[in-house]
Amino acid sequence: AARPADGPVIAAPLVGTYYATPAPDQPPFVAVGDTVKKGQTVCLIEAMKMMSEVPAPCDCVIEEVLKASGELVAFEEPLFRYRAV
Repeated sequence: AARPADGPVIAAPLVGTYYATPAPDQPPFVAVGDTVKKGQTVCLIEAMKMMSEVPAPCDCVIEEVLKASGELVAFEEPLFRYRAV
């Protein structure tokens, strides 16, 4: 069971495979401590061979990455914990 997140989270908009990077040989979209802008891509989720970008909901600082790249995620499963700025 997932532990309750402390503070707001960016949740998976669909069921699929979570990818932290745009390609296997590239760095992650975001890391803990990064400040991101509203709408900035924070990860990809692949479902049925389609890649979906997951955007930041607001200007925020990434406080925790909750999934490992390549893991399956459920609908509404928390992916990141963030702090609005």
